Amino acid sequence: MNRLVCIVCCVVFACAIHAQNADYTIACAGQGKGGAYLVKITTQVKNTKEAATELKKCAVHGVLFRGFMGEETGCTDQKPLVRNPGVEQSKADFFRAFFADGGGYSRYVSMIDSSFASTKVKRRYEVTALFLVDKESLLHYLEEEDIVKGFSDFW
Repeated sequence: MNRLVCIVCCVVFACAIHAQNADYTIACAGQGKGGAYLVKITTQVKNTKEAATELKKCAVHGVLFRGFMGEETGCTDQKPLVRNPGVEQSKADFFRAFFADGGGYSRYVSMIDSSFASTKVKRRYEVTALFLVDKESLLHYLEEEDIVKGFSDFW
């Protein structure tokens, strides 16, 4: 009986994590300026009303935890800012608040005007947009909050 309860809890936990971090793709969209990344985000949503917010969260999440390949001309591969994959779970309270509506993530990302595109795919919409993510400011904030180690900590 305990084993069954444990298995059910693990499945529920895995589903909750998947729902929190929607499937999305992140790709280089060109060179950003002043310590910013220019990225293209694509994901699927139920309705387009909250799509811009979801795409912004995905852009910041992707820069933090996934990084991206430099497939476009002039792009280079970028590793995630958070190099330790366990940090997202070990600092879950911080990231839950950070990515909440009105959370701190929105200070580090802006959508490129008129880049939003939407296509209906069965019962959902595939949405895409270009974003500038202020990597330098975001990294500085994470260092201040002891989420990542600063360069000076290595000396």
